[in-house]
Amino acid sequence: MVGQDSHDDLFRSSLRFCAWAGIVSIVLFIVGGVILGGMIPPLLAPDDSDHLLAIRVGSVFCMLSFALFGPFGAGIAAQTRRSETNPVMSYVQLIYTAAGTVVAVLVAFCWALMVFRPAEYTPTLVQFLADFAYFLAVFSVPVFGGWCVMIAISVLIAKEGRRPFPRWIGYLNVWAAVLFAPGQMVLFFKHGPFSWNGAVALWLPFIAFFLWILVMCWAMFDAAGEPGKPSRLY
Repeated sequence: MVGQDSHDDLFRSSLRFCAWAGIVSIVLFIVGGVILGGMIPPLLAPDDSDHLLAIRVGSVFCMLSFALFGPFGAGIAAQTRRSETNPVMSYVQLIYTAAGTVVAVLVAFCWALMVFRPAEYTPTLVQFLADFAYFLAVFSVPVFGGWCVMIAISVLIAKEGRRPFPRWIGYLNVWAAVLFAPGQMVLFFKHGPFSWNGAVALWLPFIAFFLWILVMCWAMFDAAGEPGKPSRLY
């Protein structure tokens, strides 16, 4: 019994760590991607020498932010694994977590590379790197949307009392996937709300994504339970 209690304490601590990783990733992105890097709102002059240092430092913060998607997603998958007799959906979630983390880290790579040699790059190359970064971020709907769908399925198909998260979390993940979908429109529009700097294709998915992270972090904290009490299934 003592061994079981110790194991559950370790799991609860690990789940909280993964939840905190998601929250810290949002804070780091606000610093690196919004305040310094200028990804949100979209940077108008990436080769402006007045902003080079800020963008470079912001890229470092973005890299750290996106790397934390790994433990964040692993925590969700670990909680899902507890509800499964045979691990399937939790493993699929880990695949999407890995793919999403790689895509996000490549965004930071592009942003950093864009300002690495701005005086030597042609304007078209700088534009290409900016386009590539935003395409990675918002056009990769099947990766991040698929991640949400897998979480939703794992919640909605589970029996009551064996769900990894409350049922409403499943529906929320379906809605998150739907709100990410407009990002696919960037391929067809260079101007307006459906372009990569538009309200529908950029702002809506980005806001939905980071709100989704916050809600899933709360769900992991809730599943971990209070100190001295067992972790939860629903």
